[in-house]
Amino acid sequence: MPRLYLNMMDKMILNLGVLLMIVVLGKNIASASRVTTDPVVFVQRNTEAELKCGFKYKKAVSSVTWKKGETYDDAVEVIKYFMGWKTGPKFNKGYDLADDNSTLIIKNVGDEDAGTWWCTVVVTDPWTDRSSTNVTVTVPPIPPTITQCPNGDPCEIKVDKDETNYTVTCTASGSRPAVTLILYQDNKKLDADPQQRQNADDPSTYDTILEIPVNLESDKDEFVITCEAVGHHTLPASDQRAQQVLKIQRSQNDPTMSKRKDDEENPEIGSVKIGIYAGVGAVVAIALIISIIIAAFVVSSRMQDSEKHDYENLPKGFRNGLCAKSPVYQSPVSAC
Repeated sequence: MPRLYLNMMDKMILNLGVLLMIVVLGKNIASASRVTTDPVVFVQRNTEAELKCGFKYKKAVSSVTWKKGETYDDAVEVIKYFMGWKTGPKFNKGYDLADDNSTLIIKNVGDEDAGTWWCTVVVTDPWTDRSSTNVTVTVPPIPPTITQCPNGDPCEIKVDKDETNYTVTCTASGSRPAVTLILYQDNKKLDADPQQRQNADDPSTYDTILEIPVNLESDKDEFVITCEAVGHHTLPASDQRAQQVLKIQRSQNDPTMSKRKDDEENPEIGSVKIGIYAGVGAVVAIALIISIIIAAFVVSSRMQDSEKHDYENLPKGFRNGLCAKSPVYQSPVSAC
């Protein structure tokens, strides 16, 4: 009897130990298998992007599902891996899974891909875990342009030799997030406060504008102004920084420069001048035409007088012969 009791106690202890090991091991497996994603991801519009979904014990995975929505309950399924098959409403419609069957591939990133994405992993029927990642879609800016340089580099302008300042305006358009603009004068950074506004053609992007008067109070004859746009750090290196250079040169004793500058700054005055020049030109042309007509009339009169004088000085018999043969002389001489 005592031996049987001990055997029963041994079996109970053994079973409890096995059960305890299963519970502990199960907790460790569950803890080690948690799903991980990048909390924040920046992807560039019109490019291919990948969203990682990491976990351990992949051999035990039965399904991986990617959904999109601000909350998990409201999220809509996009693509799914289930028991060796890829499915989902958008599978092969711009979205796919990589060879690991967990990494989401967005083949052509659009603005609609911005927001919260959820990766849900099912290891066994009772065990499910998920993680989310927030996607921001970036847009590289158009290279900066200086207003005075519509045709790009190289760009040079001339100012009056007595000019003391010149206002430079630089713009970087159509970026998300907005870029930072920096203005340099002869490699020295200028203090300025860029302004930002929505782009007129694409309101989801931004324009950055920097306008600043450049000090020209120096004996130098040339000033080099550089406008640099600094984009988001996640953009490709070729899109992170771009520049445009403007060279401001003093005019050397050019008396027409100040007049041209006045006309550019005061277009109404320039229009009045053009009108005056056009009026003077018209008057001169009319006077010239009148002068030509008068000159022609005078020459014609003098020719007729000369012919008449020559006719009257001819002998009478000769004159009668001319009257009979040539009607030209009948007009100025009534004797014919």
